[in-house]
Amino acid sequence: MLIQTTFQPEDLYNAVHELIRMAYPKHDLCQGGPQQADVKLHMEMQVVQQQVALTGCIVEGNKRTVREEKLDIITSENNRRSETNRLIRRFAYDLLVEHKGYSINSYGILTGMRPVKLAHLLLDQGMRPAQINRQLKDNFRMSPDKADLIMEVAANEYPHLVRGQESQDTVGLYVGIPFCPTRCYYCSFPGAIYQPGDSLQVFLTALQREMDAIAQCLKETGKTVQSIYIGGGTPTVLSEAELQQLFEHLHRLFISAATREITVEAGRPDTLSLSKLKLLKEAGTNRICINPQTMNDETLVKIGRAHDREGVVQSVIWAKEAGFKQINMDLIVGLPDEGKQDYQRTAEEILALAPENITVHTLAVKRGSPMAEKEGRESVGNRIKTVQEGLNMMGNMFRDSNYQPYYLYRQKYMQASMENIGYSLP
Repeated sequence: MLIQTTFQPEDLYNAVHELIRMAYPKHDLCQGGPQQADVKLHMEMQVVQQQVALTGCIVEGNKRTVREEKLDIITSENNRRSETNRLIRRFAYDLLVEHKGYSINSYGILTGMRPVKLAHLLLDQGMRPAQINRQLKDNFRMSPDKADLIMEVAANEYPHLVRGQESQDTVGLYVGIPFCPTRCYYCSFPGAIYQPGDSLQVFLTALQREMDAIAQCLKETGKTVQSIYIGGGTPTVLSEAELQQLFEHLHRLFISAATREITVEAGRPDTLSLSKLKLLKEAGTNRICINPQTMNDETLVKIGRAHDREGVVQSVIWAKEAGFKQINMDLIVGLPDEGKQDYQRTAEEILALAPENITVHTLAVKRGSPMAEKEGRESVGNRIKTVQEGLNMMGNMFRDSNYQPYYLYRQKYMQASMENIGYSLP
């Protein structure tokens, strides 16, 4: 199905196209184009001094919705462009909601990955939490429950944010190891499948050259590394000798007294052993991620994982024996054929393992993944209610066990206005 859009000026498209896609997730957008479109949307804008005049019209079959508004631009000259953009998006959102008859996005006009960043910005400007909550609902059209969630996460994050000169003098370093033992059904990341016995020395040599170049840039700018995240892929496909080689290079170039956290994404239990986890701990790693995604063995087979729930349990036991005090475990809600009972059982088993952090992801079916190619990107959307119930149930279970949300981000192709949330013990 097709939506024909026309905008005056044309760059209005850049401000509102993501909102249109949320209202019509199964439609393709074109600017101008054929007259036989299923939906036609037109918007015009004129800015005169401190006022923006907007008109919009949506025609869909026999239904026609027209909206006109004149809105005052109340801001300093420096913020005029961003404030005008907000008013445009709010107008488009209201037009779409009026036409559809329901909310198209519980995050309102916010479509980016980091909605909590807005709350941080407003806190920096001296606004009180209650004022910000009201702004999120009134000016950004956020639903009350999402506004409350944003403020809860912001309150937990804000005291720990790096500020002032330290934020200018330090950086976070990401080291990507793009290899996995198998490819997950939902995965769209570029990478290679690692076979036991494969040598990754050529890759490591190239990686070290890149690290040398980055280290030189940091030296020239006088910056130090505050945190290191070794992600993938699955970094623990590296042998113990290869991991030792990698960490020796990291220590030589980046790790110093300023380095507070070193995280390794040890996502696949089938790539772990007690000796490998001890090596990581002795090399300076102080946070480890063991990511079952689900504790349902049938689902693990369906999504292409080469481990079972017992492997997950054993890996956590080993990690604690190796001395790790910060263990994160990732879960995904929305995996094929899973329902409320699966989510509850997975949450109960994870709570029994008592990791310090739990991250709950909403499945986002992305172009290029086997799942998108076989089932289509709308496959999660067909079970939105079950996914939403699973997210709410898990969130309540974790809060009841003293875990608090401290981290939130969103992704494109994420259904039902949902998000990824990290929970942490105090």
